[in-house]
Amino acid sequence: YLGARLIAFEDILGLGDYALIISDSGVIQDVAHNPLAIELLQKDVKIIGSQVLTTKGCLIGQVTEFMIEEETGRISACQITNPQGNINQVKCDRVITYGKEIILIDDNPSPPKQNAPERKAANQAQNVPLSSEKELLKKKIEEFGKSDNLPKKTESSPVISFPQDFNVFEQRQLQFLLGKILDKDVQLDNGGLLKAGDKITADSLSAVKSRNTLMQLTAHVVK
Repeated sequence: YLGARLIAFEDILGLGDYALIISDSGVIQDVAHNPLAIELLQKDVKIIGSQVLTTKGCLIGQVTEFMIEEETGRISACQITNPQGNINQVKCDRVITYGKEIILIDDNPSPPKQNAPERKAANQAQNVPLSSEKELLKKKIEEFGKSDNLPKKTESSPVISFPQDFNVFEQRQLQFLLGKILDKDVQLDNGGLLKAGDKITADSLSAVKSRNTLMQLTAHVVK
């Protein structure tokens, strides 16, 4: 990665189907000399190939392409291929967070945008800030990410062995799968096989060591 080179968006004069237009080669930077780029690479957050999950744990699909706003460079939408092979788009105003291999989105799409006077009047009537709903969601996600919010184990609770690199959200997803039934065979990371119709147990979940297997289980749970 450190041998790669990059171009800042503000240095791009034009975007074409097959090329970028820049003023001169002097705007091309080495990644090794850009601390922000190195920090982003170390976080290993990618868009294409990431799995898209809702705040309720529903798997939407995998990102196969994304679109940007030409004026700002911001990501505007992601093209998603669901487990059935169908292609849809998700607007990025629904995104709660971009994580490693996972993009978390709001279950409820934002309502149609109102013009400024209507929006101001509506919010004054309701006495609710414009960003209140999204701020509440962000707060929930922050609380959700705290280790002390994990369900407490009791003597009767089945013990699931979590992979060390699984974040709290992924651990919650594993717990959600406990007791569910599959509609398709899924190969586990220890070589075992969970067959369609089988109930997912704590032992089988302890054999889940990769995010890919977690996504396969999530995709093939009987709804």
